[in-house]
Amino acid sequence: MGTIITLASQKGGVGKTTSAVNLASSLSLADKRVLLLDFDPQGNASSGVGSPTIESRGLLSSGLEQRDLIPLVRGTQFENLSVIGSSSDLSRLDLIQRAQGPALPAFRQHVRDLSTDFDFVLFDCPPSLEGLPTIALSCSDWVLIPVQCEYYAMEGLSQILPLIQYLQNKTNIHLKIGGLILTMFCENLELSHDVAREVRSYFHDEVFKAVIPRDVVLAEATSHGLPVYYYDPLSRGAWSYLELAKEVLDHEWA
Repeated sequence: MGTIITLASQKGGVGKTTSAVNLASSLSLADKRVLLLDFDPQGNASSGVGSPTIESRGLLSSGLEQRDLIPLVRGTQFENLSVIGSSSDLSRLDLIQRAQGPALPAFRQHVRDLSTDFDFVLFDCPPSLEGLPTIALSCSDWVLIPVQCEYYAMEGLSQILPLIQYLQNKTNIHLKIGGLILTMFCENLELSHDVAREVRSYFHDEVFKAVIPRDVVLAEATSHGLPVYYYDPLSRGAWSYLELAKEVLDHEWA
């Protein structure tokens, strides 16, 4: 069974989807079979790997209806990287409420069955503390938390960590924090260094050593529907995600 990871943040604009797309791509470069689950109705992760179409039915409704999820998997132009794209049913409150209720164990089992064909399954979710992210976290083994190197970084962590603890107690005793990812780091900005030091002083080894820089190439790659390595493999952004993937591969996920 593959390792199921959710990238989660209650704040938008922190590099969550960028990290999901580029971590998935970087892991696939290491000859790992990777499935990217776009669990956000906006579909940005799908667009980031060149699959911008938003389907009417997808992971949420199919899982709740006890349907096989394999037919939803689409290959990408990138070797070893597959995707289940975004779908409009992710905006349906009735389905979200069902998946958070009694239907959750069956939905989680469908996701776990799906993971047997992959080494890693990565959920990308909308920025929120409820709804779709709680469903994804309830299905996951690990959570990775992007933390932008800007003001209020610690405040954001103080909001998401209690949610993770609540889910560990209520719906998913196996959920663990896999690590914090420092994003949008600006080498010439003292604030970035201050935030990085503060986060590391609180969380120590739970913070990945790889730091994701504020690099315009990351945004440019997304606009072309490409992971950054395939857009500019020599960029700082590409190398930072390769370093992050190496740490993830070295992590003890058991």
